[in-house]
Amino acid sequence: MSQRIANGFLGDNYPRNMWWVAARADEITTTPMARWILEMPVVLYRTEDGKPVALDDRCPHRWAPLSEGRVDGDQIVCPYHGMRFGPDGRCALVPTQTKVPPDAHITGYPLRESGAFVWIWMGDPDEIDNNEPPVDLGYTANPDWSVVLGYYDVACNWVLIRENVLDLTHIPHLHAKTFRQNDWDTIPKVAIDGDVITYRQDFDPAPLSPLFCHAMGFDEDQPVARSQIGTMPSLAVSFSDWNVTDPDPDPGARSEFLMRGCHIVTPGLRGRTHYYWGAAFDIADVPADAIETSRRNVTEAFDEDKHLLERMQAQLSQDPRQDQSTEVGLAADGAGLRVRQVLHRKLEAESRTL
Repeated sequence: MSQRIANGFLGDNYPRNMWWVAARADEITTTPMARWILEMPVVLYRTEDGKPVALDDRCPHRWAPLSEGRVDGDQIVCPYHGMRFGPDGRCALVPTQTKVPPDAHITGYPLRESGAFVWIWMGDPDEIDNNEPPVDLGYTANPDWSVVLGYYDVACNWVLIRENVLDLTHIPHLHAKTFRQNDWDTIPKVAIDGDVITYRQDFDPAPLSPLFCHAMGFDEDQPVARSQIGTMPSLAVSFSDWNVTDPDPDPGARSEFLMRGCHIVTPGLRGRTHYYWGAAFDIADVPADAIETSRRNVTEAFDEDKHLLERMQAQLSQDPRQDQSTEVGLAADGAGLRVRQVLHRKLEAESRTL
């Protein structure tokens, strides 16, 4: 399946009728926060009782950003003329008059909080009852897991990131000095069931990547067996499970470990993506120094992805051949090809309802 670049990565190519991640839960406080999501300005805040709220980030009077205002109880107050809006987006007060104009309201967006993240629905309200957030992220706030979280604002289309994290054959090349896991030289088994994409690959014993070995208690040169199982339950999120087995554990010691990589993408402004990542170990209370080592090493590796993906987006945007060019497919593109199949199906379904 060929993909014309101009129709894939330079325009509006995201479905609305699905849940996207708006923010990490700890980012949303009683201080208003501005965030562009699906090319729309959104203000996020919490009410007095801690409930997260998402509203269109503009006052209907003179379009002042409400994110520049303040929260008072359950209401957000416009910084310009003091108009107040409730969590449902309806204006509750105009300081200079007793009557509130009937059209003085703004769009509110449903939110769902799960673990360390908050989901947002920005599509057709009539479709929301037929959809729930695609996965429970509660493990990211579970004390039985040790979790490292990170965030990037990436100057590229979200599909480039989604395909990047589902095709790990780039690791021996782009990440030769960071991941140091250079045995990705065969193609994983890829399958699709509805909109859910999975891949699996098993590896012979070899030293585990320095991104994760320290948190699991392994030396950088200690061979371990592993299987990689990836799942994309939604275009918004995918997981990369590193199932690790110590082939020669000490007597009575644990031999099976899991590191769950989490990759969340949310379109922001056109050509920019909010990318949230997580590395979660099924081990309680991993020592702080080991967690910090993983954080530092993952960041160094993902900086390599960010740099190249942003260069790719810039190249696509500026190349005069963009309207005529297609990509050459490879056998290893199985997961990425299925991402595009899911995406096209969703976009076509939404276009039929307009």
